[in-house]
Amino acid sequence: MTSNLVELRPNRRLLDHGFEGYKLNLNSLPQHRFNLQSDVDRLYPDDIQYSFIHAKLFALHNHLVPDLWDHAFNFYYIDKNQQVRNITFENINNTIQQAIVYDVPASEERKSGNFNLCLQFPSSHLAVISDGRGYLHIVDTGTRNKPATEKSQWQTIHSTLALEGKYFVIVDTRVQDTDCKEVLHCLLQSVEQNEKHFNSVLTWITLENEGQGWKQVATRQIQGKGIVHYAAFEVGCTAIYIASDNLFKFTSDSERDIIMPSKEQPRQIIYTWLQTAEDITITLQLENKFNKNLLHVNVTPLTIKVSYAGKDFVNGKLSHKVDSELTTWNVQDNGQVDVLITKAESMLWDGLIEGGDSNGEQIMDATLVEDTHRRLAHLCSETEVTDKSIIALSTQELEECDAASEEDTVLVRLDATHHMVTHRVPLSVHQYLFTQQLEIQQAPALCLRHDVDACIWQPYPQLVNSDSWPIKHHGTLMAFGYVQSSKQNRKFITCPVNFSYAVVSEATRHIFIYKNTPNTDCQLRKRTEGTMKSVKVGQQNVINVEKNGEVLGINATNEYLFVLTQSVFLAIEVQ
Repeated sequence: MTSNLVELRPNRRLLDHGFEGYKLNLNSLPQHRFNLQSDVDRLYPDDIQYSFIHAKLFALHNHLVPDLWDHAFNFYYIDKNQQVRNITFENINNTIQQAIVYDVPASEERKSGNFNLCLQFPSSHLAVISDGRGYLHIVDTGTRNKPATEKSQWQTIHSTLALEGKYFVIVDTRVQDTDCKEVLHCLLQSVEQNEKHFNSVLTWITLENEGQGWKQVATRQIQGKGIVHYAAFEVGCTAIYIASDNLFKFTSDSERDIIMPSKEQPRQIIYTWLQTAEDITITLQLENKFNKNLLHVNVTPLTIKVSYAGKDFVNGKLSHKVDSELTTWNVQDNGQVDVLITKAESMLWDGLIEGGDSNGEQIMDATLVEDTHRRLAHLCSETEVTDKSIIALSTQELEECDAASEEDTVLVRLDATHHMVTHRVPLSVHQYLFTQQLEIQQAPALCLRHDVDACIWQPYPQLVNSDSWPIKHHGTLMAFGYVQSSKQNRKFITCPVNFSYAVVSEATRHIFIYKNTPNTDCQLRKRTEGTMKSVKVGQQNVINVEKNGEVLGINATNEYLFVLTQSVFLAIEVQ
């Protein structure tokens, strides 16, 4: 099975080439600051977690977890006592409620190699929690669309040592409901070291509940070198999407045997053919002392068959008609046989046999090649062009953020049934920026740089009875691709689901907010002429969060930007 190449073509209606950039707005945005009742649990990498994969998993871990199944401003984090705390923000009176909803079971003391705790909501009544020590907990949350102080306590309904003692983080979860059972898919990421480098290991575990409790029924493992930018389940859980700099492939599957694709055997050429506009010469080689009586040549206007001692050398339907009565062949003492067939019409053929023939190879006629070069000579020149009116591109005018990525990043669709890559999306010229959940039932969307802009792409399931993998352009953050690349200290990047603004958050000092709404009243003066020109510009707001401590989590909604630090919860009014 060969993979299909998918090209990302932005919707021109969602691009604005007249957008000039962002203008700094010195007006401060309203902020609401609240102290947490208990500090956020934060774990740092230890001496054995020194790879770039570890650094990314720890540094970019978002400790502020939104509940996408609840339309209210409900957020969760895990505190230093290993308790899940709920924060409900009331936007009417700008207050919050805080409450403990769950105590994570204490399996053992923390030790070297552990990860941060993870929390995800695969459905409106379930939560999946990893304790960073190797245990995975399935939790019944009950109804969550209530304020924090009115929620009931969550209950553990299943706990398992998921990866036989390996430590992991949760990448994605998805629930499938059928008439008789509930199926939970969990994608877990761990890190393994071999002799040369560190590998990212994605383990896909499947659990079922038929009314008598949860049990693990399947385990698949996908492995590759280096970091994983993006990984998510397809809606039907028949495939997985992975964006990375290196090839990832299935290494184990408890349900199906992994059949490695057989290597293609080198093509064995048993004859060659050379053509002019009038005729074709077919050449094949037999042994030195051969029996001429065993050589058979049969040419009709549309077919050809050349065989020796029962073995076919050339056999099939010709691409075009020939004059079979003019067919001749010549046999030499060294075993070389030349068959000359005359074309019915003067023309060059694309191939000898209709549909192609792997046993034959075309040899270009030297006179034909020379004639082609002669006819194209006017398009070539051996002298240097000295016309100074042509302005060449100066690489000195390029900035660092304009440089193409040196990493060969690719987004792939891995089919779980055949364990093969079905589709590939090259991302080398589309720098991966961040992930955003646009639709709760779909896979997370990807934000990719497109020239100076940033485009949000939503992958959808592969169409039934089709080789197409639809990836739709949903929105654009104007000039954000260029702007974010200049922020070398960026930690989190995000945007709301309506794409009205984008956010770049540093770890400790500033948060930059870029509002896309263009202001057409802005005017710029052209220095050479002194004339004024109206331009479209957005607004940039800068927020200093240094006094609140390091930013550990962030979430953008259409109206507010929520920020979590070690001991503070911030609600910033953006709109």
